[in-house]
Amino acid sequence: MPKIITFGTLKGGTGKTATASATVGILAQLGNKVLAIDADPQANLTSNLGIDETVEGYMGIQDIFEDSDVDINKVIIKTPIAELPTLDAIGSSILMSATELKIINYAGRELLIKNYLNKNKDMFAEYDYIIIDTNPSMSVINQNCFILSDAIILVSDVGMNSIKGIELIDALWGNICERLSIPNNIKGILLNKIDQRNSLSNDFIEYCEEDPEIKKLLFKNYIPINVKISETELLKKPINLTFNSSVGSKAYSKFVEELIERI
Repeated sequence: MPKIITFGTLKGGTGKTATASATVGILAQLGNKVLAIDADPQANLTSNLGIDETVEGYMGIQDIFEDSDVDINKVIIKTPIAELPTLDAIGSSILMSATELKIINYAGRELLIKNYLNKNKDMFAEYDYIIIDTNPSMSVINQNCFILSDAIILVSDVGMNSIKGIELIDALWGNICERLSIPNNIKGILLNKIDQRNSLSNDFIEYCEEDPEIKKLLFKNYIPINVKISETELLKKPINLTFNSSVGSKAYSKFVEELIERI
């Protein structure tokens, strides 16, 4: 079965989706068979991969949540980016906002995606990695993704609000894991939007490294502020295809190398 990695946060604006996009792009470029899943109602990862969720007949992750018998072949979008032939995707849409309300009373609501994967394990077994993007919340949809994952990676930008978000999601998820009798699978914290010319960034890194609970999860590599990362959103392709020689792309490549070693 593939390694399943979910990116999470409780604070918006940390660069989580840009990180998910870069990760799937780099993993696919390395020759891995990758499935990108967008579980965020804003569908930013979907858009970043050049997928139009407004086309007639579009199906996405919400269909899996709402119908456990939906045909997986109708949901998976094959090769949304021609330059990455080993990358497939399951997109999202604004309709996901209503999905959360629909499934809240479902029996076993936290296990809907895991059960669907097990039901279609032969198809999912074709992939080396499944990378999931979530929105900043502890919604039932996100809990499904977290339970499914081999590793949850938290993405943080600079600031104490981000630290509070990390501490909160760690505490909330720890309580849920205890209730469900499953191991806590938060495996890493990635620092993003770092500007070493700025004393605040340096102080923030130092603070994180001095906190033993945070330090043990920190990735050695961090992502610097780089305008090319934002520009990739307009081009609807991962940064390794659009600005491969940029500081941002090189930083994400180092992060992915470390991620592979850790996971």
